Amino acid sequence: MADAVYPDSVDPACYPGTTTFVNHLKITDHNVLQEKEAGFTAIRSIELFQRAEIIQQTFDFPHLKAIHYYLFQDLYAWAGMPRSYDVKKGSDVFTPACELPKYEADVFSRSIDFSHLSTRPSISEVAGSLAACLGIINIFHPFPEGNGRAQRIFISSLARVFQYSLDWNSAYPWEIVETSKSVHKGNYEPLELLMERIIRDEASVR
Repeated sequence: MADAVYPDSVDPACYPGTTTFVNHLKITDHNVLQEKEAGFTAIRSIELFQRAEIIQQTFDFPHLKAIHYYLFQDLYAWAGMPRSYDVKKGSDVFTPACELPKYEADVFSRSIDFSHLSTRPSISEVAGSLAACLGIINIFHPFPEGNGRAQRIFISSLARVFQYSLDWNSAYPWEIVETSKSVHKGNYEPLELLMERIIRDEASVR
């Protein structure tokens, strides 16, 4: 049987003659929309960090979809829905849309298993596990837009299970891009080192 995309998969429409997604605000200028998007998602991100109970912490694909929906609900009708088309950035090719369902269980088994550990891991152990989870989820890259933002909240939530936090403000944007590119080549070490640098032990400051 041929692989098929998720039933709720989308290929978002753009306004005629533009690359701007049709949005609830009816903004047709791409730069203006990006500014509004950054503002709305920043507020929603703060809400998720302050009130983890908003979303059920299951660390599976429904969890990631719920985060994406919450972040982009003010802007797009397709918030929280997976893409129906293939994407790539430069030489980095992400999971084909028709193969997303096939790889879902393998991708999220890492985060689910980590969240169920019976003992609190060390910072180095957390760094390795979070890098493994983030790297594979980034390759999965299920949404038309906003994958990075949803992934970072997902991984931060995973760290909080064991009273760790991630200081994303101490990571340069180019680092996040370059470490992700390394994962595409099968090298998780740069991402693991980045994770270890931005991890904060919340239990030690109580």
